[in-house]
Order: sequence, then C-alpha cells, then structure tokens
Amino acid sequence: MQSPRRSTFKNPAEATFFLEDWNQQVEALNGFRYERITVSTSFGNTRIWAANTHLQDAPTMVFFPGARTCGLFWDLDNALQPFRETYRYFLVDVNGQPSLSDGQSPGVKSNDYGMWATELLDGLGLKTTTLAGASLGGLICLKLCLESPERVNKAILINPAGIQSFSTSIRNLYYNLLPMVFPTPGNLNTFLDKAIFCPPNHTVPRAYRQLVSDYLLYALVNHRFRGDYPAPLRKEELHRITTDIYLILGENDPLFPPDTTIRLAEEHILTLQCSQILRQTGHGIETSKEAIDLLYQLVSKTVCSPF
Repeated sequence: MQSPRRSTFKNPAEATFFLEDWNQQVEALNGFRYERITVSTSFGNTRIWAANTHLQDAPTMVFFPGARTCGLFWDLDNALQPFRETYRYFLVDVNGQPSLSDGQSPGVKSNDYGMWATELLDGLGLKTTTLAGASLGGLICLKLCLESPERVNKAILINPAGIQSFSTSIRNLYYNLLPMVFPTPGNLNTFLDKAIFCPPNHTVPRAYRQLVSDYLLYALVNHRFRGDYPAPLRKEELHRITTDIYLILGENDPLFPPDTTIRLAEEHILTLQCSQILRQTGHGIETSKEAIDLLYQLVSKTVCSPF
C-alpha cells in the first residue's frame, strides 16, 4: 500500500456542517432518510449511506460515486427508488474526496482502492455483492474486481474512468478547467450544461440542480485535493478481470468518450458482457433516471442487448 496523501478542507468544522446539511437537504427533497454507517479502514473512516439494512436476505448493491461528489449524488431526484422495495444497498462517500469520509486518498497506480473497497465489504458484512460505479467509481469497481473477485457478483460501470485516459480534447479541457481556474456560479453552470448534463434530455429538477451547483462550488473553493487523479488500468490488469462487466455510457460524455471506452473494453476486458449508449446523455449519467432504470434491469434480470 502506498503512503496515503491527505486531502483537506480549509475549515473542517465548517465543511462538516455544510456536507451534513447538504445531504439532509437531498433526503428532505426525496422524502427518504438513509441510515448512517461508519466503516474503519486503512485509509481512515468511511461514511456510508445505507438503505434497508433490516432486509438481511435481500440482494445487495454497493454504489461508488464519481470524483468531487459523494454517495447521495446517486439518489438525486429519487433516482434509486426502483431499488428501495427489495434491495439492501449502500452509497459510499469515497475517502480523499470532498465528502464526510476521511481525507486519506488511496493511490490510483497501486491497488489501494481495491484494498480499501474490500475493507468496506468486510465492515458491511457483505460476502458477495453487485457493484455500480460512476466515473471514478467505475475505476474503484475495477480495482475491487482485481483485489477480491470472489466478492463481486457483477459490476456495472457507468461512464467509467479506468478504461481510457481522460480526454484531452480542447472542448473537454476548456469546460473542465473553466470552473477550476475561475470558480464562479456562472462558469460552474456552463460546465454542468456542457459536460455533466445534456439538456433538455438529461437534466434534474431545479432544486436538485441548485444542490449540485452548491456542492461542486463549495468543493472547488474549499477542498484541497492531494490524491491521484483517475488513470486507466494497465492492459494486463484489464486482462486479469474475471468478473462480469457491463457498461452504460452517455453519448455526450466529453470526459471519457463512449466509442473509445467500448473499443478498449472489447479489446481488453475478456468478461465484458455488453455495452449500451444512452442518447443525449452527458458525463453525470448517474443522475439520469433512464440510466438507473437500465441499471436496475441489468441487476435484477441480467438483461442487456449489445449496442
């Protein structure tokens, strides 16, 4: 394990208050409250949002979010409602990201994320589970499949990092760097419209959109990230994956363009089951109810028609 680098907030007490309040606002809008679980790991404590922990015999899901977000981004606008009746599921705040988990960042070039995620499964008492990961969360799923393949039933990767490099197209770099260099509400909303969402087909209601803006702007201004940025796994690592892998991709994802992800996955992931591209959908595909409905079908019925 690499020595973890610690990401921090400028004012940790203020950040904790902001983050707790933000998550409570999501819950209030959804009309659904999650159970708070803390799991101790080699990288510090990890906050997990749990649903239906009383359903001990129910199938389980673990959701890993993207970079600079947190677990409840998965459930904006009640997106995970299809899972609430019969699934026991867990939304993870990733260590090192601007969330309620500790700031120690697992290393991307090692299998730190796989070790950390395995410790989460241990802490939750999950012998096996199905995974879903968006962006950075997809990379985490791949690392867990390498570290503990016997623990994973299948992994659904949604606009994942870990298969191809971050796009260096001028368009993508411009819209991603704009709010980082000049973190204003206007620049952030431009980034959201051009990279994360794809209005009018892929968007969220105004109240949730405001929460997304508030969260990302707070993170940009107040969080000092010291970890590794996502990078693709080596070809030999992808070859070693034995878990069934499914891809759900947004047609308009400028960060990890879908055609390249599919080409590399078909070349190097021997257990790739299928890939589907959702039209007029941006990088923040975990906020798309169409994507979540497809995810639910894949998890519950193993239905997937190759694109």
